[in-house]
Formats: sequence, C-alpha cells, structure tokens
Amino acid sequence: MKKVICLLSFLIFLCFISSNVVAKDRHFVLFVMDGVDLSEIKNSSTPNLDKLIKKGAIALTNTRTSGALEPKDAYLTIGAGDRARAGVSAYLNFNLNEKYKGISISDLYNRRIKKLDNRAMVINIELSRIISTNQSSNYDAKVGALADALYQSNSSIAVLGNADIWQQSRRHIGMIAINKYGLIFEGDVGYKMALRSDQHPSGYITNQDYLLKKFNKLLPKNDLIIIESGDTSRMEAVKSSLLADKFKVEKENSITRVDKLLGKIAAKLDFTEDYLFFVVPTTSKSGRLRGQKLTLSILVGPKIAGLLKSNTTKRQGIITNLDIAPTIYNYLGGREKEFTGSVVEAIPSSKSLDYLISLDKQIQKTFSWRPILIKGFILLQIITLFLVGSIILYKDLPRILKVISNYLLISLLWIPALFLVSRIYIGFNLILVIIGILVTSFLLTYYLLKVSNNELIPILVVSLVNFILLIIDVWTKTKLMKLSVLGYSPVIGARYYGIGNEFMGIIIGAGLISLTIIKEFTDRISNKLLVVLFIFLILTVGYPQLGANFGGLITATVVCSVVYFYLQGYNLNMRLILKLISILILIIISVVLIDTVVNTNNQTHLGRSLSAIKRGGFSAILTIIYRKFSMNLKLLRWTIWTRVVLSFVIILIILFKRPRGVIKAIVETYPNLSAALRGLVLGSIVTMIVNDSGIVAAATLLLFPIFSLLYLVLKRIRLN
Repeated sequence: MKKVICLLSFLIFLCFISSNVVAKDRHFVLFVMDGVDLSEIKNSSTPNLDKLIKKGAIALTNTRTSGALEPKDAYLTIGAGDRARAGVSAYLNFNLNEKYKGISISDLYNRRIKKLDNRAMVINIELSRIISTNQSSNYDAKVGALADALYQSNSSIAVLGNADIWQQSRRHIGMIAINKYGLIFEGDVGYKMALRSDQHPSGYITNQDYLLKKFNKLLPKNDLIIIESGDTSRMEAVKSSLLADKFKVEKENSITRVDKLLGKIAAKLDFTEDYLFFVVPTTSKSGRLRGQKLTLSILVGPKIAGLLKSNTTKRQGIITNLDIAPTIYNYLGGREKEFTGSVVEAIPSSKSLDYLISLDKQIQKTFSWRPILIKGFILLQIITLFLVGSIILYKDLPRILKVISNYLLISLLWIPALFLVSRIYIGFNLILVIIGILVTSFLLTYYLLKVSNNELIPILVVSLVNFILLIIDVWTKTKLMKLSVLGYSPVIGARYYGIGNEFMGIIIGAGLISLTIIKEFTDRISNKLLVVLFIFLILTVGYPQLGANFGGLITATVVCSVVYFYLQGYNLNMRLILKLISILILIIISVVLIDTVVNTNNQTHLGRSLSAIKRGGFSAILTIIYRKFSMNLKLLRWTIWTRVVLSFVIILIILFKRPRGVIKAIVETYPNLSAALRGLVLGSIVTMIVNDSGIVAAATLLLFPIFSLLYLVLKRIRLN
C-alpha cells in the first residue's frame, strides 16, 4: 500500500512539474501601435494586420483615462488597470546605463525613491510625482498594478522599444510594465531602439533589427513582452510641424513600417499556445477631432476568433482599456479579481473590420448628435415652462399662447420615445431629423387632442407608449438604448449596458403616471395589482441581469413605495419613513446577493463596485463616494440639465401660489394621479443624492409629472 501511495505521489508531482513547464512555455506579447484611427488602418497597406484580424478576435476599445486622451495617460491606465494619469513624467523611463541631464539614472533613482534593486534594467525616475498625481484623482489608480500582480504569480515581464523624437525621450511604454517601485527587470527602451534618420520628419524611426534581436533573446525567458512599435506615435508627435499632404503620406508609411514589424513578431509566436494582443492606446489627433475616439484591439491565440467582449461592456465588439491588464494576468494564469476591468473573451462571429468601422460610425454620429438634440430638447422644455408660467401669472395674454403651450406640453413628452428609436434614422441628415422629430411629435399630439374626450387621455397615451417601449427595450438587451441619443455612449464610457440615468428617469416617471391614470379610469386596478406592477418596474430598473442601475433601483423603490402608501391613505411621517427604509434595505440586500453570489461570473457595475470595496476596504468606499460627489458637483455647475431642473423648481413654487384652488381641485379630482405626482417629486430629490449624475436623472424623472400637472392646470385657466 505504501508503494502505491508513493507511486501516486510521484506521478502527481510529475504532472505538477509538467504543468508548470507548459505554463512557462506560453508567451503573451502586447504589441502597441499608438496614434492611429480605424480609417487610417483601413486606408493603409497592412497585410500582416489583415491576417491577424482574420485569424483572431477584434473589438473597438474605449480609451478613457483619468486625465486626457493622450498617450502618457493612456499607457499608465493600461498598466494600472484603472483610469490613471501621468503627465510628462510618463516619458521619463530609461535603461539603467543611461543618463538624464548628465546624471546617471541609478543615482537619480537612489536620490529620489529608494535604494535601487540590482535586478532593474528599466527605471522610471518620476515615480513619486506619478503616484501623488493619481492619489489626488477621482480613481486612486495603483501605479504598477499589472506588473506587481504578475510578479506575485511568478510571471516575468520585459519591455522593448520607444517613441523618441529629435532630442526628446518618449518612453511611456514603460508605464505599462513598471512595478510599484517604478522598475522593470527585463527589457530595453534606450537610444539603440531608434535609428537617426534625416529622411523622416520625427528624426528617428524604430530600429526594427535591434528590437527583433532583443525580442528573440527575451522571448524564451519571459512570460509577457510589451513592445512599443514607435513610428506612428512619432508621427503624431510632430504632426503640427508638417503640411497636411506631407503628414498623410508619412503617416501611411509609418503604419506600413509598423505592420512589417508586427508581421515579424507574429512569425516568432506559436498561436496554438501563445497570445498576441494588438492595442492602440489612443486614436489619432485628427480622429479625436472627428469624434473617432474608439480604437482597434486584436487578440490572437488558441481558440480565439470573432469579436471580443468583456463583462465591463457586455457588448460584442466593444471592450475598454481597463480590460487589457486583467486579460494578460488571467491568460498567464492569474485571477481576474485584482482589477477594475474584466477578462476579454472571444465570441464566434464572421464580422470583420468593416463591421467595426460601421459600428464606430454609428457610435460617432450618435455621440456628435447627442449634445445638439439634447440641448434643443432642454431648450424647448425651458421655453414651454416660461410660457406656462407667464400664462399662470398674467391672464391678459393672447389665448393662442395657451393653445401653443398645450401642444408643447404633450409634444415634448413624445420626444424621449422618438429619441429611443434614433438608430432608425441615424443615417439621415441632422436637420431633416430635427424637423422630422418636431413634425412627428406635433402630429401625434394634434391627433390625440382631436380625438380625446377626456383630459387625461393624451397624458395616458404618451406616457404609456414611452413606458412600454422602454420596458420592451430593457428586457430585450437594450438594443435601442445602446445607440440612442438619450442613452449612454461607449465613447464616454460611464455605462455600456442596462438602463442609463436619462431613460431611468423617463421609465419611472412615465410608468407611474400611466399606471395611476389607468387606476383613475377603472377600479379593476387594485392597489395589490399596482404593487405587482411596481415590483416589475423596480426589477426592470435594478435587476442585475438587466444591468442594475443601482441609483435607479433606490429611486424606483422609494418612489413606488411612497406612491403605494399614499394610495393606501398614509401620510409621510416617521413610521412611513421607517417602512420605506426597511423595504429599501430588503431589496438592496436581495440585489447585492444576486450580483455577488449568484451572478459572480457576470457582475454588473454594482457587483464590481462591491468587489472593489472588498479589495480596497474603507478607502475604496471613500474613493467611490468622492468620485460620485465630484461628478454631481461638476454636473450641477456645468450641465444644461441643471437649468431645466431649476425651471421645474420655479414653476412648482409658482403653482403653490397661483392659480388659487386649482392644484387642490386636481388633487381631489384625481387622487391616484396626485399620489404619483407627489411620489415623483420626492423621488427627484432621492435620485439627485444617490446617482453620480443625479441632476440628469432628476430632470428626466420630473418631466412627465410636471408637464402632466401643467397640462391639467392650463385646462383650468381661462385667459381674459
């Protein structure tokens, strides 16, 4: 028996050793080509890139950072696995044997940071400044997070290349590979990586022969090799010095040179075991001006083909720069939980680069239309509120103003639904679209007002249409919302799935107004049935599998509970508040359990926030609170939504004073609807507190109740 046990132990030991050998034979290459947009890649000669696109999986990549959309911040964001910023300090990475301003790098490091580790080959001399910069940001990114995680799992890292121009060192590639002490133990970012050239505008081009020689030497003994291709980045750095035609030619040539280097690197890898991740940290300057802020990523490796996707975005063909670090870490044998982003996976698909270009154009157009259409929508709301306020205060105004105001009040309630389906008309001219939206909303309103024999019918129809459309879209994976001008944009990167704050306010406001109006018409809608419908609304907004808008979950729970208690005849007091808190806690605990226990492999924003708190403790909680507070403060000061909320507040103050007795008459005539109106006003305060863009959510939440109330008020006002 002892012999059998010894034999089994020996076999297990051999398996363990062999598995380690296999793991060490697997290599991961991160190939960086900075400063190019999709159209430049499409229009340049890139045979090697084309092969990798066909062989691997591709995606558009959000490149947002804590700072600017610049290489120095984008590279550090990749290495930190969280939104970061570095400034010019990112450029100051050097080989151990180099000097900076006549002082040896090792001496500078010893003076500024600590005693130098003898193993270090590449060193950042501005580590303290980079760390302090990120400690004062909204994200508290950990410099060197990827490298530290890999070193802890016994994986080795090397970095090669630079993007130097003239007499300026540009070694920001080191930001991806440095550890928390600003060190890299293998690699070369020195002057030999670039060749002086009088024939090229930047004064340097990448020394591909030297880089490949170093790559061949480092590949067998390193798990991760990070390569700066350099030439496209150099061209972007000197763009302002060149005429447009000259720049275009030289940029295409630089892309072709990088493609050749990529082909040579790819030829050294065995894609039955090895991985190559092609990334573009930032788009071109001209691309940014055109709104093309998403870049191309390609992952090639065993069983990888089609489109890339991650739990960060939950969208095929779209990932983020935060997903790069966890992907590298995970594919080299680590665990995903160390990072803000998620591991990317390949979804089988026959869609090519042309699909990404088409998707990018849709996203870009939606992003560029968004401020124009939303500002116009808000301006119309403010104008309407001004007209209605004038009619309430001054009864000697022309009657035509009352007619116009009635049309505006109902017409503007159609616009969220028309914005929801914007992917249908995104291909048309913007001016024609604006005219089409206005004409459609006015025609629908004209028909409603003409055929309605009850003043509540127009409000009911428009509210119900908005509510049903949004319910259907949320439960069918938000296919409309993802490309809606009132939805969320992958360019901004605040949200990629689920229901955003704009439509969250609409669905709660329109839902409660429509449901309580139905109750005004029929006694068949009991309060118990309303509870079921309210729970369905809460699930639609907050269920993890649908995206879990956590602020929306709290808002919907509070509003629905308050409306229900009002319908039951309760008044707002301490006992009612305690009941509300109990319901809220119960629902939050249920959602948290679903998202952290049941839904572990597919967590939403809430789940990842809780994971971050688990990792970072109290400091992570403070970071999240500070970030949300900062966002709300920023939006309060700068967003146009603040003006419409202020207009709502002013009109409510006017309604408390004038016209006398009208509000009381409406409350007595429509007690169910008035319960919804009161609950939604209270909900607007709650949503401002619990959402990171609370002012936006409050503005859309108040749209349906305020405009519905004003429509009913105008019906009761007679002008002289």
